[in-house]
Amino acid sequence: MSAADYTAILLAAGQGTRIAGTTAEPKVLLDLYGRSLLERHFEAWEAAGIKSAVLVVGFEQRLIRDAVTAIDTSLEITLVDNLEFASKGNTHSMWLGLEASPAGAVVFDADLVYEPGILQRCMTGPSSAILVGAASLDDIECTKALVDEAGHVRMTIDKREVTTAELERYQFAGEAMGVLKFDAVMREKLAAAAAAFLAKTSNSMLNWEHLLNEFLMREDVACHFDPSDQWVEIDTSEDYTLARQKFAREGKGS
Repeated sequence: MSAADYTAILLAAGQGTRIAGTTAEPKVLLDLYGRSLLERHFEAWEAAGIKSAVLVVGFEQRLIRDAVTAIDTSLEITLVDNLEFASKGNTHSMWLGLEASPAGAVVFDADLVYEPGILQRCMTGPSSAILVGAASLDDIECTKALVDEAGHVRMTIDKREVTTAELERYQFAGEAMGVLKFDAVMREKLAAAAAAFLAKTSNSMLNWEHLLNEFLMREDVACHFDPSDQWVEIDTSEDYTLARQKFAREGKGS
């Protein structure tokens, strides 16, 4: 499959409460040296050869819709409403996006900023893969990716330490950046798995890491490691400051 056979899915429905002191708007509209995260996603997708995108929106979605209208892009954009963004986790947004995608899909956390070459390299890699970057095993906040001997991701662990038993079974590969690539067959399997996962009321508030931990035990999804550190997941004001530092070269003279 080429990049044109994949649809980009942007999970942009959340409220971003941890960064409320920096912005009251959806995080995907955060400005970084004159371009919003949304614009940067669009530019990276186009550069990688992706032709279509599904944006799952909820919180202050009017602002995102207006921003999309104002951006000059060749992408074929579909907007999907998540009317339950306040009462359900982002697994629900992922499921909505997967259901709206016609073939392969690349799922993106909306609050991620990254150098476009990272995505370009990922799109030329395995047909189904989780994009992983360098990280410390001791970083509680990062979403740690654990792989088996064949290099398949079997677990993602978020906001807790990896146990000794888990490290005896798997190898720490780095941090899952928030980019998940699935070919057409794997996308269909994941959409079905998400529907079954969400059918359990107790799972409704859980995020995609929990769904993946069930799915990855059954399906072989590669680990695509990229050594570049030019990316940041912006959860907090401190993360936003870090993003401004990493991409400061763009701001010189402005």
